Amino acid sequence: MDEGCRNSQAYKAQLERARRWCAAEERCESGVREKLAAWGTGRADADDIIASLVEEGYLDDVRYARAYCESKVLHQHWGRQKVCYQLRLKRLSREAIEEGMAAVDEERYMEMLREVAEKKWEAESGKRSVGSGESGVESREWVTDVKRKVMAFLASRGFTMSEINETITNITKR
Repeated sequence: MDEGCRNSQAYKAQLERARRWCAAEERCESGVREKLAAWGTGRADADDIIASLVEEGYLDDVRYARAYCESKVLHQHWGRQKVCYQLRLKRLSREAIEEGMAAVDEERYMEMLREVAEKKWEAESGKRSVGSGESGVESREWVTDVKRKVMAFLASRGFTMSEINETITNITKR
């Protein structure tokens, strides 16, 4: 690292800009690297700025993974698979992703899954009412169709098949 480079006005301005950007909300290293490139920061300066941000506590991939997991699971109602996939796209380490997912309370996660599944089940069930003169075969076909649609929806949200099967089984038992 060239000390003269670190003392330049342009470097100091980019470092301060990156500090403010990281202080506004949690960021990951790859996101900061992309932003620095968009701002026209050279690779060597970007490496130095990122090292400074990590050292000063502005940037922490594990902390970012925890915040991201909690936000996407509890507020966006995403499943584990989708969250992990998105974090891998952000080039986070396996350890950071595992720590982030571990921060999500299992009980809250399963409760959220149940609520999302029940809401979708009700929406699909409401499209056609069971009962009114249907034969048992039509009724079973209808339930199977609703079940298939709910399962596809939950899979698209990133829930595992074992989580989906357990949840659907509990819903259909009622």
